[in-house]
Amino acid sequence: MKVAKRFRWEGAHRLPWHTGGCQNLHGHSYQMWVELKGEADGQGMLIDFKDIKKVLSPLINAWDHAVLVADSDHELLQAISILKSKHFILPFDTTSENLCEFIVNFLAAQALDLLEQHKVSSINVRLQETETCYAEHEVTVLALRLKKKEFENPEVVKS
Repeated sequence: MKVAKRFRWEGAHRLPWHTGGCQNLHGHSYQMWVELKGEADGQGMLIDFKDIKKVLSPLINAWDHAVLVADSDHELLQAISILKSKHFILPFDTTSENLCEFIVNFLAAQALDLLEQHKVSSINVRLQETETCYAEHEVTVLALRLKKKEFENPEVVKS
């Protein structure tokens, strides 16, 4: 079974190293689909759409009408400070690919137990910047659980 919830927001960003136009501050009408795969329960439901919305709405609200800015983009951070613009600082360049991965990790950090309780086996995030362009990231819930355990046990050394 697969269920999906769509989210929308308006946001701005730039990629200072890009040479094809995206080095300029510009905006997008972002659309995102969060797809969850797994086993439906005895009543035929995988997970309530409201639960997905409840987990992701704080992030979407923080990003709506905000400038998404990499912590390494000092010029844009300075401009935002002067303008007192709404912004959200991220520890990476604000490519669609990076944002997809961030959203998957955010969902896991906020609701991994809930996802496992509902027997969700994988998460797929599709982030659309324009009508013709999107990035997508899919990961299993098991992989997210293992990743979480890795961070909870820092004394464990990978070979």
